[in-house]
Amino acid sequence: MKHIKKLLVLFLVINVFNSCTEEEVSYALEDISAPTNVKAIFNVSQDDTGTVTITPTAEGASTFEIYFGDVENETPTTASPGEMVSHVYGEGEFSLRVVAIGMTGLKSELVRIVTISFSAPTDLDFTAEISNTDPFEVSVTPTATNATVYDVYFGDVENEEPTTIMDSESAVHVYAEVGDYDVRVVARGAGAATIELTKTVTISGASNAVSLPITFDDATVNYAFGTFNGTSFEVVDNPDLSGANAVASMVGAITNSGSQWEGGAFNLGTPVDFAGDNKTITMKLWSDVTVPVLLKFEGGVNGERQNEVVVTHGGTGWEDLSFDFATNAIKSYIDGTQGVGEPFVPTGQYATLVMFIDGPGTTAGTFYWDDIAQEAAAAAGKPEIPIDMESASLDYTWNGFGSVDFGPIPAAVINNPDKSGINTSNKVLEIQKQSGAQVWAGASLDLAGPVDFANGTTIKMKVWSPRIGTKILFKMEDSTSPPDGNGNPTTVVEVITSSTVAMAWEELTFDLTTFGAFSSSNSYDRVIIFPDFDNGGQGEDFYFDDIIQTNGSGGGSSSGKVSFPVDFETPGTGAAATWIVFEADTAPLEIVSNPNASGLNTSNTVAKLTATPTNAPYAGTITSLETPFVLSTSNSVVKMMVFKDKIGPVGVKLAKGEGTVDEIKVNNTKIGEWEELTFDFTSKIGSPEANGIDALVVFPDFENRTSTSVTYFDNITLNASTGGGGGGSSRAEIPTLDFEGAESMDGAFDAGATGATVSNPVSGGINTSANVYAFNKVANSAWYSGTFKIYGQDIELATKKTFSLKVYSPKAGINVRFQLEKEGVGGSGFSVDQTVSTANEWVTLTYDFSSINAANAYDKIVVFLDFDDVAQAPGDGTIYYIDDITQQ
Repeated sequence: MKHIKKLLVLFLVINVFNSCTEEEVSYALEDISAPTNVKAIFNVSQDDTGTVTITPTAEGASTFEIYFGDVENETPTTASPGEMVSHVYGEGEFSLRVVAIGMTGLKSELVRIVTISFSAPTDLDFTAEISNTDPFEVSVTPTATNATVYDVYFGDVENEEPTTIMDSESAVHVYAEVGDYDVRVVARGAGAATIELTKTVTISGASNAVSLPITFDDATVNYAFGTFNGTSFEVVDNPDLSGANAVASMVGAITNSGSQWEGGAFNLGTPVDFAGDNKTITMKLWSDVTVPVLLKFEGGVNGERQNEVVVTHGGTGWEDLSFDFATNAIKSYIDGTQGVGEPFVPTGQYATLVMFIDGPGTTAGTFYWDDIAQEAAAAAGKPEIPIDMESASLDYTWNGFGSVDFGPIPAAVINNPDKSGINTSNKVLEIQKQSGAQVWAGASLDLAGPVDFANGTTIKMKVWSPRIGTKILFKMEDSTSPPDGNGNPTTVVEVITSSTVAMAWEELTFDLTTFGAFSSSNSYDRVIIFPDFDNGGQGEDFYFDDIIQTNGSGGGSSSGKVSFPVDFETPGTGAAATWIVFEADTAPLEIVSNPNASGLNTSNTVAKLTATPTNAPYAGTITSLETPFVLSTSNSVVKMMVFKDKIGPVGVKLAKGEGTVDEIKVNNTKIGEWEELTFDFTSKIGSPEANGIDALVVFPDFENRTSTSVTYFDNITLNASTGGGGGGSSRAEIPTLDFEGAESMDGAFDAGATGATVSNPVSGGINTSANVYAFNKVANSAWYSGTFKIYGQDIELATKKTFSLKVYSPKAGINVRFQLEKEGVGGSGFSVDQTVSTANEWVTLTYDFSSINAANAYDKIVVFLDFDDVAQAPGDGTIYYIDDITQQ
């Protein structure tokens, strides 16, 4: 009978397995896995016997094998789940292995290092780290010498039972509430002695401020929703995984009591910014009744107007709601009418988000909301000409190229570093032509599409260059045209124009029709700018802005250029011309009413320029000529009326591109009345620069100033030569510059170098004077940094061709270059080098210019301290002193 029962059971089992579908069998196999979460409760007796107890646990384990690691070829000790096993160790360090074995024979194991020492534990320390995901969870990890186990007390309950862990393990605990807790760790070895350490752990809970997007899932965020008029709020599990929010997550629960205008508000850690085009707020909201939902923003960071949008929920459970503040926002009620209900488009920042569900009604019940976010801004589009660098919705990504290693050079739109003169806009393009950059280094910008030349074939661009005479190449390409051998497009147009001022904004003009291959039918869709073209990089920054198209016609009123005679009465004769002032801190040129319409000048309108003591001696203004001309006997004499408040030199310069025809200074002879000054350029007829003169420069008060000077000028005319050449610049030897009076150097350059007259800091030896000039070659200033002085007339070199100065240098062996230049004329310098042989002592350096051509015009001295054009090392912050510059 027993055999029959056994056969019947076997038959039933076989039938059960045979009746399983393939799907059921696969589910059964999926449950076959190795044990997980293997742990061991480990303890050591403190009686110097080395006895330990181990209680292994694991999920899915049917038995355990324990290897104590203190003998070779060890036979494991077998234990059942939860069974305590004892073992006696000798003193030492051992590798304990606990192997958990499942029903199927699959295994998992835990390995721990056991330290048995009968000496007292020492050097106890522990870390207590707050979880990044749960601000109430702390993990304690202790270390010590000679410790076998650690008892961890978390300090939040009375009569606490410790959590005992082994070396290299961590004890994890979750606190119930915020507060300061004393965490105590006791280190125990195999002997009776223990050591303990207590540290205070601060549990702050959810302390991070709420900001968009709001998901209610971040345990570190304090979702403090301030309620009013009867509303209550809590964060709960999503109660309805359906519709627009079928994801298991935390959501916000808003419960209305049935009062009017009940709701709540979030004070945002990061204000919502409506400055751009992304003015839409989205959220998921659950309701089982149709209700209006009002979303309001207040708490304007800069006092911005409160505003709101209302959207209706359909009552179908979870729905996506969208609040468009660009088209649907209205002014909110404050404490009166104040335009309440009027359309409004927010453009500022708001720190408070307010929510009303059926604000004016009395609907009671619980509503849920989730995933409150500001819709991402639309992808920035490509710009078109005109390009002003200002739009937040356009992609001004300039791609630099041509570094010393043929990679990119820095090029980006930045805040305007020099809001002055003709350009006070906020944003400009900066191109950094680093030291050693290729002669063709520059930056390119892809446009939204081909340029429409119905708007003109002349390009104007504002440019800020650190030097006069730098070539600026403007180029456009058809990016889809066949590539040349270097992979560059072959359909191009490029025009070069040179800067005419230094360290100030000017507008340069590029007539595309002067390029032979230009065609207005070509599809030029890329703009490229090459600063200081044809020269290797010198570590300088260039700035560009306001790229526009013009038709190149219409005289001064549209082109910004001027025609002779310049009388400031009509747009084409100066009144509407572009007059660029220099240097950067010079006040703009003003076109004003004649302050004294009498005597020689009874015209209505004149030009006015104000120069202060802090302006450069050569502060002035430049304008482009509508019609370039060739210097001849019929036009080589410039006459100009001036009205000054002091006697002093007035300068006029005729220029062509990079070069200067000449620069002539003439002193006025009258104060407080109009007089006509004559500037005779006849001696320059036939020179290369005299062919194609295209710019006029005026220096109304060309000297160092101790007070502010106001100069008016008018009626600039071209006149025939009389053959006498009168009115040209006179020459004089430079007076000794000893820095004891008001006279000093006119400035320092470049890239941050500074200079000033100071008290002699090392009076003694050959120099006991009271004052000297200090030149600070600040860290990372240009290797060619130096200081300069410009004189009101050319330097007389007929008899005295030697110059000397005293120098104090903290370093021996430095080169000091002394150079004569003609201000504003590139490549005019003549220099001599001398070496400082002794450090920390005043020495005299003498410069022999006997080989100079005395007929050449020089009105400027330049001193380069630590000039090394081989290593070209940048400045290191060394301060040098000079004194007693003398011509002899």
